[in-house]
Amino acid sequence: MPWEYPDSADSYLDLIVAIDRKRFAVHFDPVNLVCSPQRYFNNGALIRECFKKLGGYMKSCHGKDILLSEKLTTHLDEVRPGLGGLDYAVFLRALSRLPNVPLMLEHLPNREEYKKAADHVRSVAAREGLSFR
Repeated sequence: MPWEYPDSADSYLDLIVAIDRKRFAVHFDPVNLVCSPQRYFNNGALIRECFKKLGGYMKSCHGKDILLSEKLTTHLDEVRPGLGGLDYAVFLRALSRLPNVPLMLEHLPNREEYKKAADHVRSVAAREGLSFR
């Protein structure tokens, strides 16, 4: 969650070293790392850093989105992919380099919302020239 550890690529690495188990792995959820306006507006760099440092440990990813609201104080909402500011082009390009790492959509209320989310992810992938099974 955005208010818990691990909260960065480096804290994930610290956790991996501390656990020191061969089968311990990363479930990557970039939305859970976005906890400030700085990270919101620079989430592409955050995603690239995480894949660079943690890619070899990643076994699965979550697909959601995040929206910075114009409320006081800083207010971030989890939303359906395509309705927020997560840089899905960066996310999917990085994910495409990892074999057999699934992207799982989550926290949506019904089939229609899951279909819209999947359509958005597939449209970004197609724009980037990527293909996922």
